[in-house]
Amino acid sequence: MNRMYNISIVGQSNTGKSSFINYLSKKYVTTESNKLQTTRINLHNRIKINDLEINIIDTPGISLTKNDLLSESMQHSYMKTMQAIDLVIMMLDINIKDLSYEDSIMNLLPSDCNLVILINKIDLIGDNYNMLKNLKKIISDKFNNPIFLISIRSKEGINELLDKITNILEKKPPISNKSLAPLDNDKLMIQELIRGVIVQYTHNELPYDTAVLIDRLQEKKSLISLYASIYVSKNNQKKIIIGKGGTMIKNIGSDSRKILEKNYNKKFFISLNIVVKENWKNNYSLLKQIGYID
Repeated sequence: MNRMYNISIVGQSNTGKSSFINYLSKKYVTTESNKLQTTRINLHNRIKINDLEINIIDTPGISLTKNDLLSESMQHSYMKTMQAIDLVIMMLDINIKDLSYEDSIMNLLPSDCNLVILINKIDLIGDNYNMLKNLKKIISDKFNNPIFLISIRSKEGINELLDKITNILEKKPPISNKSLAPLDNDKLMIQELIRGVIVQYTHNELPYDTAVLIDRLQEKKSLISLYASIYVSKNNQKKIIIGKGGTMIKNIGSDSRKILEKNYNKKFFISLNIVVKENWKNNYSLLKQIGYID
């Protein structure tokens, strides 16, 4: 029986977690953005690292201060798989000024957890190697874990990191020896992928008040028909997503379709409906339907 290891990637939003997973997966499977709450649930992806079978989990860039039901569900999603994780990768970027968030993360992890720390975006430092050296020392003094300097954009340090991950995992059998992905993982990933396209198109015009729910999914031999609702909190947010003459919603559907067709190697038909639902972030029933609550 093949061994299946579970790796969790944690850290603040905009550190490069999703970019790293997309790179390892060799396709666009999780949203890359510099906005908060880009990832809201654990997203599971099957990959191989040096012939090892890996379930890699993109975790929410959780807010430790917000107290709505959505934020609570994100924290729960973050924590629920921790006991069965073989390795945790904690990502930071070189511009970090305060390690209190990372300190809080460390306090949530099991004491015997395997953990490596990645400092990403080193391609941005230019010739300022002293700054990078000082940052590495600060992190090393605070956390007694292996530290790797990488750039996902330039691929610097990636091979060394993957060799270290392999070395750590091969030392003992997997904790669970199976993927922790839920049965509806594909549905959840499609929902979040479409929401990510919305984020990319709306930029700063729309706050993080959108969610996507697949209402119906019909799969045939060569075509997948997908009917989904985009939830927003206010009427003016609906107008933003529709766009002038309906151009925005058409672009969101078109880009989502192209990504999904590439990922699944099938034709997609996508129909998107926009629903205004005030205070949906505290609506237990809706959050459960979407998959943010078990």
